[in-house]
Amino acid sequence: MQLPDLRAGLTSLASRARARSLCIAVPFVSPAMDNTAVMALFTEHKDLIGLPVVEEGTPFGMINRHIFLSQMARPFFRELYDRKSCIAFMDKEPLVIDADTGLDQVAQQVVASGDKSVTDGFIVTEQGRYIGIGLGIDLIRTVSDLQAQQHQQILQSIDYARVIQDAMLDRSTQQMRQQLSDWCLYWQPRDGVGGDYYAFHRDEQGWLALIADCTGHGIPGAFMTVILQSALENALQNQRCTPSDLLQALNRHIKQTLGQLNATQQTSLSNDGCDAIALRLETATHQLSWASARMHALVQCAEGPAESLKADRVGIGYTDTPQDYLWPQQQRTLQRGDMLLVMTDGVTDQPGGDRHIMFGKKRIQALINQYRTLPMSALSTAFEQEFLHWQGNQPRRDDVTWFGFRY
Repeated sequence: MQLPDLRAGLTSLASRARARSLCIAVPFVSPAMDNTAVMALFTEHKDLIGLPVVEEGTPFGMINRHIFLSQMARPFFRELYDRKSCIAFMDKEPLVIDADTGLDQVAQQVVASGDKSVTDGFIVTEQGRYIGIGLGIDLIRTVSDLQAQQHQQILQSIDYARVIQDAMLDRSTQQMRQQLSDWCLYWQPRDGVGGDYYAFHRDEQGWLALIADCTGHGIPGAFMTVILQSALENALQNQRCTPSDLLQALNRHIKQTLGQLNATQQTSLSNDGCDAIALRLETATHQLSWASARMHALVQCAEGPAESLKADRVGIGYTDTPQDYLWPQQQRTLQRGDMLLVMTDGVTDQPGGDRHIMFGKKRIQALINQYRTLPMSALSTAFEQEFLHWQGNQPRRDDVTWFGFRY
């Protein structure tokens, strides 16, 4: 850990710990004692790096072991200084910290005082009276341990948040399994939980699917998926079941929840939302309708190359999106064997390859053409292998999701 990282690394755990926990009792000298006594104490206590100077219980100096021994080893210095007061080699402005000071404040004061307090240590007092010293290395070690504890607590919280998010999405996964015969779903948050979201609802006429990529990833993205889940349930209860109506309802709900109604980018505390596509399939008429807000989707017919589905360039829920914006609804008839694949921009925008460039839509289209004859589960596996190979050693940029089915 670098010294400047102390301040940034402290947590509420550190604020509860006190300087008293770092205090160790060491010998001290008074100004009346000479340098012979200091030499004797440093000789007796090999690990003593600093010797406090205390007068009537009040500390006012610190003698650094290395500086003192270096000076006294110079020619004739023993003869000149042995019998002189120990204050001759004393640091007159040592760092003095009260025992009840939180470790976060201790770290701030150590950082402010510079390297001296790390190498020499600092004096610890109680109600102004000397009780011992604290060592910089002990402070760093304690802060590191507290950081490790906090990191473990965060990981445990994320693990449990993943359980909650999985449970929220599981109903849709089960309905996909019951409704679709040849399909695939790949959902992988970058940070355990994330902002990619999917939903699937069956009814007597067919089914409705929503794939969304919310602002952010990790915990903030996961919070957005909870808002989106609430928005979707509210829309379905109000019979907003066509793709265009559904996106409009989601837009208004998100803006209302985040206080973005009648707000501007300058006045709103939040400018968050999502990219999404709503798909509606009427099984009796073989009609697929959709409305897309900046979401990439491909349809692969039995003959010919994969084609991109039309998508609108306006996102959902953001402050610059009108609250009553209506996303255009598209429609096409599906033939047996037609295949559709939707993916979030965590796929298209992932850098990799020899030149560290984005995976890109053209590469996706080529892979779909290459693996078009495979069942959707096998196609998804092959696509995943290609994607991971492309990513290589590059860090994951975003949450990654794709959903596909063959009609």
